Amino acid sequence: MLPVVNKVVIVNSESIKNLQEAQQLVEIHHFVSPDTYTIGVVVAYDSQFCMVKGIDPDGKINGLLLINRADIYNIETQSDYLWALNVRIKLAQIEGYYDIWKVDALISKIDLTQINFLWTFLQSAFQQRQVLTIGFTDDAQLDATVTGYIKQLDHEDVQVNYVDDYDLSSLWTLTCRLEQINYLRLSSFQTHEYAALMRTIFNEQVRGEY
Repeated sequence: MLPVVNKVVIVNSESIKNLQEAQQLVEIHHFVSPDTYTIGVVVAYDSQFCMVKGIDPDGKINGLLLINRADIYNIETQSDYLWALNVRIKLAQIEGYYDIWKVDALISKIDLTQINFLWTFLQSAFQQRQVLTIGFTDDAQLDATVTGYIKQLDHEDVQVNYVDDYDLSSLWTLTCRLEQINYLRLSSFQTHEYAALMRTIFNEQVRGEY
């Protein structure tokens, strides 16, 4: 069998719209490191962010992401890896572990026509004490992430309380400027795991789902 020829699309509003309509699995490069990427299906988009249903290497849904369009520099729509992952997705669907955190049901409840996904998601997570992952570009221009609940939020900064697995003496706090945000991830394995840690160890009443 011949290998699949890798296919890359030009990143613009038209191509993003086409990917949303096609509902196909894609590989999105938006991190500083070219070796790191997100795989998933484009669900919706606004002027600044793409909403993507994330897929992990086992073919399971791993959260709903908002990816900053300004950080996307490459989207692959066809490759051997995507072909193999589609097979894993079908297996996960057949065996019943494809959507453990009910992300598809979450997507069906979201108004996909709204014009500011980032602020809407941040506000909701803040008000309902929902754990989320924020990926951002730090001051050294490197990829960074934090998973926790939002302690404070305004139109310039978001302050997150998080758990350090290697130092459970207290919760820790990190502040990120909204303009630094590369992506958000909601309702994932990570958000549920860290919500469980916060509830169990620190008695924080937080949720892992959006």
